[in-house]
Amino acid sequence: MKDVKYKILIVDDVPENITIVESILEAAGYETTTAQDGVTALEFVNEKNFDLILLDIMMPNMSGIEVCQHLKRNPLTYSIPVIFLTANSDRDTLIKAYEVGGSDYLKKPFFKEELIARVSSRLKIRYYERNLELEVEEKTKTIADTQLQLMYIIGSIADGRSNKSYAHVKRVSEFTYLLAKYYGMKEDEAQLLKNASSLHDIGKLDIPDYILHKDTPLDKKEQFEMTKHATYGAQILESYNLPIFNIAVIVAEQHHERFDGKGYPDRLKGENIHIYARIVTIADVFDELFSKNKSEWSQEDILISLKDMRGTYFDPELIDIVFNNLDPFLNIYKARIDKDELEEKLEANKKKSFINWMFKKKAKIN
Repeated sequence: MKDVKYKILIVDDVPENITIVESILEAAGYETTTAQDGVTALEFVNEKNFDLILLDIMMPNMSGIEVCQHLKRNPLTYSIPVIFLTANSDRDTLIKAYEVGGSDYLKKPFFKEELIARVSSRLKIRYYERNLELEVEEKTKTIADTQLQLMYIIGSIADGRSNKSYAHVKRVSEFTYLLAKYYGMKEDEAQLLKNASSLHDIGKLDIPDYILHKDTPLDKKEQFEMTKHATYGAQILESYNLPIFNIAVIVAEQHHERFDGKGYPDRLKGENIHIYARIVTIADVFDELFSKNKSEWSQEDILISLKDMRGTYFDPELIDIVFNNLDPFLNIYKARIDKDELEEKLEANKKKSFINWMFKKKAKIN
């Protein structure tokens, strides 16, 4: 550990407090970055890989509690330990600090030795956690690949109940990855989103068959029931605290939100819809239109329809990216559309009984 140069982010709205903490930590050999508000802190976290965050609770505009909530919701930052710095150590505040994911707290004013001891202790845990993660990653790659394949199978089973297929799930994931990369997303994040997108319709496991398989248009009651699959999907996935499932929760819950605010389940609008969901929405609708209407509409008609959704269903920036790079997206579709989707769906459905039983058993346990 002696050769490790740990990076610590100090967040406090009082410059004098930052100066004191910064001088203590730098004298102890740590590399520090400082921020005087929550928004700036979140921007720094997205740009730099920190080992620890020291976070003041009482700050204007965005409290330390809110900053920590944002960190723990982000699959790329949820594992960074947070030590709260607070002059307010009442029971309710401390309970809330731990509830949102805080690792520890220090009551102001504190001794230099106390700060160093708490920081050192938390970083030792971080160090060993990282080593353990590397060991586990090396030893379980095959298991991870198998689990990933199972995710695609589960996603295709959910879609298969509504007459979709494993091939649809795979195409959506590839569209998602390509659009994420064109958007500028880093490779690791784009890969996570690609794989998580396979579970976008997992909530359909809880939708009655008579609605999913109905040949005639759904009535208002049935339409309302169908909209619940977005919420059901998030509920199924939210108990699995892994980066890929944290992303999948967002995608499952928000992939039917519309950029104009007329979607469901929460009528989110514009950039209030997470970028993950905005990307998957386009990938899903793109493949839906090409697959469903391939014998009824020309390619030109489909593309016109997609372009007409700019600013209503779709984020204008994202759909512009698609049309400015159209050939790679069409190539993904063309490369897979000739596969025998029926055979793939039958293969996935062999595992349907077991998977449904697994989710029912989980529901009973909960």
